[in-house]
Amino acid sequence: MTHERIFGLQWRLTAVCLVAGICSPALVAGGYLVGTALGLSPSTALAAGSAAGVILGLAAAAACFIIARSVKLRLWEAGRMAGLIARGNLRARLRPGPPDEVGWLEERLNLMAGHLETAVGQLRHLAEENRLLAEEAGRGAALEERARLARDLHDTVNQQLFALAMRLAAIRRRLEESEKIAAAELQELEALETLARQAHSQTRELIMQLRPVSLEQQGLGAALHEYVAGTASREGWEAELDIDRSARPGAQAEECLFRIAQEALNNTAKHARAGRIRVKLARVSEGILLSIKDDGTGFNPHAGFRPTAVGLRGIRERAAAVGGLCRIESAPGRGTEITVIVPMETGEAN
Repeated sequence: MTHERIFGLQWRLTAVCLVAGICSPALVAGGYLVGTALGLSPSTALAAGSAAGVILGLAAAAACFIIARSVKLRLWEAGRMAGLIARGNLRARLRPGPPDEVGWLEERLNLMAGHLETAVGQLRHLAEENRLLAEEAGRGAALEERARLARDLHDTVNQQLFALAMRLAAIRRRLEESEKIAAAELQELEALETLARQAHSQTRELIMQLRPVSLEQQGLGAALHEYVAGTASREGWEAELDIDRSARPGAQAEECLFRIAQEALNNTAKHARAGRIRVKLARVSEGILLSIKDDGTGFNPHAGFRPTAVGLRGIRERAAAVGGLCRIESAPGRGTEITVIVPMETGEAN
């Protein structure tokens, strides 16, 4: 503050008062001497000198008022800036005035506001990163829970249903060979065996949905081909598959696309009454493209309520979660086509 110490407010005010204090008596005395030299009476000469001293004092007072008012206005601006910052406007800045003590304060306030804006921006960025990490941790926990449920189902219910179906089949064969069972009881036993096999098949399908082993071991293309083929066989669809098995967008994107395919095919099975589906997985310039099209009843995308609205919203949300784009095209009687494009994850080969 060397410059401010020399030309600061205190020295300017001191200089004005000093000039007024020294020059006012000198003007009174000089006015008296000049007046008497001009032949004026002593009282008149003294009055003229006193008037000159008063005028100088008024001029000094006016100069002090101007300096003080300038300081007051600049301090008001500093206070207004502090209020803006307190209300969240971190871009507020002061226009620095003369290089005095208040000017030094204005520069420091602007510097503080800049540091505060940078710090708040970094905090917001950190908060966003923490939010994304929390979402990622939540997705990881959900995947781990699905894997645990799949293991538990496979090791308990799935094995028990398989054993039940095998024992029922063995009992039925022994009773048939011994011819000690009536036709009605035999039909009931066959029905129980069929029910056990169906429950076993459905449990295996549920395990596949929870934790598709082929997705982990062979990648998205193989898992998608297996799932679509199985679903088409169960639902009686004619399936056209165009799947690039080398398309590997990354673990998170693969999980997302597989779940989208599951949701889309479930919607088709529940609502579309389709006879033919076409599933395509391919590399494109933007990343990996997944397209699922059916020849079902379709719907009006602009209608108010649709039975598939929740599932379609989930598909859009899944695609957005990995930075992808989703397009859904449909019309009554013309089927539905869902197209999703997700980017390649960082570090994955293109």
